[in-house]
This record gives sequence, structure tokens and C-alpha cells, in this order.
Amino acid sequence: MNMSVTINNPSEEIALMRKLHGNLVLEESGFLKKVTQKDSTLNKKAADTYYSNWKDKKQLANNEEHVENRREHAQVMTNAFYDLVTDFYEYGWGQSFHFARLYKGDSFEENIKRHEAYLALKLGLKSGDKVLDVGCGVGGPLREVVKASQYAHVTGINNNSYQIERCQAYSIKYGLTPHTDFVKGDFTNMPLENQTFDGVFSVEATVHAPKLEMVYGEIYRVLKPGGRFACYEWCTTPSYDEKDLSQKKVIHAIEEGNSISKLYTTQQCLAALKSVGFKVLEEGDAAILDDATEPWYNTLKAPEGLRGMLRSPWGRFYTHSLLTFFSKFGVVPPGVLETSQLLNDAADYLVKGGEMNIFTPMYFFVVEKPLDG
Repeated sequence: MNMSVTINNPSEEIALMRKLHGNLVLEESGFLKKVTQKDSTLNKKAADTYYSNWKDKKQLANNEEHVENRREHAQVMTNAFYDLVTDFYEYGWGQSFHFARLYKGDSFEENIKRHEAYLALKLGLKSGDKVLDVGCGVGGPLREVVKASQYAHVTGINNNSYQIERCQAYSIKYGLTPHTDFVKGDFTNMPLENQTFDGVFSVEATVHAPKLEMVYGEIYRVLKPGGRFACYEWCTTPSYDEKDLSQKKVIHAIEEGNSISKLYTTQQCLAALKSVGFKVLEEGDAAILDDATEPWYNTLKAPEGLRGMLRSPWGRFYTHSLLTFFSKFGVVPPGVLETSQLLNDAADYLVKGGEMNIFTPMYFFVVEKPLDG
């Protein structure tokens, strides 16, 4: 069953996506060229859709009603979010939208690729295995896993049409089409058959699910008995006290800046995995420092290299100032400037969450579906 999106026969949704992002959807063009060619009406609609879900800043002490509303609208909310932020992410992060353990003496790119290849190692992947990447973004981790496993076949599932087309374009560019496939779909209701995959992985993506049990249950369903699932999950740490409003403000800002209905604690994450039937083989916070590593949030606080400069506080200020200047002349569509500010604030609060030790972007686990599952 071929569930991949075909570029040459776009659906109405993909046609709208191309209108939103201009004719540059399949090009690696400059950031400013991309954001200034967005369709103004559709970009404003995406921005309004996203921000309408975040009206509880002054009600953090008792905001469960707002959390449930975000959970109810999570798929639409997150799709709108990635319509807004994908070009920003590629501009500052490249093709892999995630953090990594930062080993001293290694470049950002080396650390990112090692972080991804580690998944292939922990899953024991080999040539010919059928693997699923849940929430594949534009496919950076997926392509690294294909190479690290000596050509396992990896299918990526993603609910955002723009990112799916970016995945297709990169697979063609890098000669990996025979080893990849891409599915446009909701990962809490996957259009995939039972017991299809030898292994599953996810990199900082399942956190977008309304509830982790929903996506973990689907992963369990599509895994073959004996198959393993490895994941880097965004969670609050045991140091987080939700009753402390100063801490809750930081976590809420991380949630708002990254389209997360509600962050789970690490223990709630483990309980969700067990509740759907998984056996836990390994778990722990990969963000914990040792003598060989630097804080993960240095990716935003004190990054190195040319692209790192774009993620730095100074680089983010420069980019936002440039967009502000262009917006005065009507060059930047509605929603772009607001998105820039949203991501700048999110970066600041991610650093705060890391410094306070109340948040981790890489709670790592490997779980297994029992043979009789």
C-alpha cells in the first residue's frame, strides 16, 4: 500500500499550501525570499488559527480548560504552527529541527548527526528493515537513520503538507528516494496497517500529540511483535513544581512557543508507554551533563559557527529587526513578524527552562512491543 504524497498530482490542500509558501516550496532558497513570498491572506489565517489557542497567560494557576481546548484542536493548531515556522527553522537549524547532546570539541552538525545515528544503533537497524519516523519534519533525522543503518527503508509520517513536500524534494536531491517514503497523516490515527514496521523512532515530535497515550498507542499498533520504539521526548523534569507559578510561566511559554498542548513529566511519559503495552528497556534524561558535554541550551544561548550565529540572541534580534524594517513597507506578510517574536520568546524560555533544570528536550527511552502483543 503506497501512502506517499505524489508531488505531480497535488491535492487541494497541497495546492493551498503552495499558495501559502509561494513557488519556492521545492527550493532551498534564501529565508527572506521565502517569507516575503507567502500568501498574505493564508498566512494571516494560519497565524490567527494558532494564536487563538493561547489566551491563558493570566490564568496559569487554573488553566486546565484551556489545556483541554488545545488538546481538542491540537492537530489543526500544530499544522498551522508548522506552516508558520518551517522556513524559520530551516533558516536557523538546517534540516534537523531538534536539540542534541553537545560534546566538547565537536561542531553543532556533528552532534546533531550523532544524536540521530544513535537511534539506528539503539534500534539495531540494518539494510532492508522497515522503519517509521513519527513526526518526520523535513526529514533530516530520517535521512541520517537511512544512512547509519546502511539503507533501512524509512517511512516518515507528518500532518503538514509543506513539510511532506520538503521531505520528497530532499530525498530526490540526495538520491535516497528508493529508501524513503512519506505519509501525510495524523500520527494519532495513522493510515497504516497493523504490525507493519520492524522499528519506530521519533525525535522531539510526539510531544505535539493531544495526549502521549494516543500517539504511543498507534506506534504500538503498527509495530511488529518484538519491534522497538526509540524516542527523544520533551518533558518536565523531577525538579519542576507546577504549583510554583514562576516555573509554570516558563513551561507555559515553552508550550506556546512550540505548539504543545501540555508537557508531560518524565514519569507520566513512562506511565503512558506502559499503559499501551510497551515494555521499557531503557530510559533516562540524555540532557544530563557530564565532563565531556556542554548544556544543550547552548545551542540557543552560546552557539558556534555561521548558522549558530543565526540562533544566537544577537542573530535572532538581527533577524527580527530586519523583518520589522521590511514590514513597514508591506513586504512581509501578516503573521511573519508575530511568528519571529514567538520563536524569539520561545528560545529565551527554553534557555530558562534548561538553566532552572525544570525542562528537558531529550528524555530518551527505548521500549519494546512484546512478542505476544
